[in-house]
Amino acid sequence: MVNNAGLSLSKSLLETTAKDWDLQHNVMAKGSFLVSKTAAKALIDQGLGGDILYISSKNSVFAGPNNIAYSATKADQAHQVRLLAAELGEHQIRVNGINPDGVVQGSGIFSSGWGANRAKTYGIEEKDLGRFYAQRTILKREVLPENVANAAFALVSSDLSHTTGLHVPVDAGVAAAFLR
Repeated sequence: MVNNAGLSLSKSLLETTAKDWDLQHNVMAKGSFLVSKTAAKALIDQGLGGDILYISSKNSVFAGPNNIAYSATKADQAHQVRLLAAELGEHQIRVNGINPDGVVQGSGIFSSGWGANRAKTYGIEEKDLGRFYAQRTILKREVLPENVANAAFALVSSDLSHTTGLHVPVDAGVAAAFLR
């Protein structure tokens, strides 16, 4: 099962309303919790083990401006990975996460106005957002949907059959988001 539902509002602390906060947390933190709970019950009942995967974000560990509700929600998801890995391991259910940087191409979040707000925060044109994100990485590469899909495939494959509680960064190297 993959938790990948998301939305975002790019607002500063003072602009973020309680309604904004609740929307972000209801969709991503609470939504991931509810979906994981349902999936875990089914996987336990089947007795075959399985995988729960969270598409979190490099923002789960990276503090950037004007993004409080989104980043706090992603940190919640990242901790759910650790908590569920510890709890569900006895049932042979592996729980892992992926922390991508901004995936601009093909993203519903970026196309819904969030990209324009993030671009404004950084003082760039929206069309340049993917390149901007790439230039702030060590490898100078834009993160694409297939990069996240490749990490997901690796995490649920038999090659990593003994891995749980892991967060894989798929961010082309954002040093401020290195896990420590």
